[in-house]
Amino acid sequence: MTGTVETVERYGRLLRRFPVAVSAGAMAGAWARQEHAPAGATVVVDHEISPLGRLGDAWGVPPAASLCLAMVLRPSVAPEDADVSWLVGGLGAIAGAEAVSGVELAAWWPDRVVAAGTEERRATIKAEVQLGPAQVRSAVVVMRFDLAALGLEADRREELLEAVVTAVDQAAAELDDGPEAVAAAYERRYALLDRRVKLRLMPKGETRGTVRGIDRGGRLEVASGTGMTQRISVDMLRELQVA
Repeated sequence: MTGTVETVERYGRLLRRFPVAVSAGAMAGAWARQEHAPAGATVVVDHEISPLGRLGDAWGVPPAASLCLAMVLRPSVAPEDADVSWLVGGLGAIAGAEAVSGVELAAWWPDRVVAAGTEERRATIKAEVQLGPAQVRSAVVVMRFDLAALGLEADRREELLEAVVTAVDQAAAELDDGPEAVAAAYERRYALLDRRVKLRLMPKGETRGTVRGIDRGGRLEVASGTGMTQRISVDMLRELQVA
């Protein structure tokens, strides 16, 4: 990334656009940490050099067919509930993309948006949380959209951007009613509720069971055959498969 990037006010927030950068998440994270970017501040990168997801997997969609952005959140939640930021990003991505594309979408916890009734990826989510003493200082939510898979031409990128950032704002506002309100909204859009799943865990091991819900901290609730419920956090998950 070279040159001076202007900060503008657009869509009711501060916004920075980079023609080229390492990633939207890296630029938004630096803005949040070093310049105290406010809630809702948004970075858009037209060409990410290193567009990596939750486990370092590459995005793989050409820049010309992608919308890549990152938003700064300032959620008033306890550190143990910080991963609710993943749910806020997922809900915003779904609502914004549906409004523009007309495609029915669903959440695939924790980091994907899929076409409803399928496992076909339409967008990815990644949340990076900065913790302080007994508080969440910030969360940077990175969202990447496959325009072609959503049936959108590149000239509708700005329309999608406005819809998504507005929808994320609305999802984040639900935190005023507590993280459980966001978790309940996410459950209603979750593709695998009441489905059997197999989870490969970090650093090793696996578990199987039936998805019963999402808790207030963004953890997946999985019931075993014995009726015991295990709560899987995002950082515990290596891979999720339908059993």
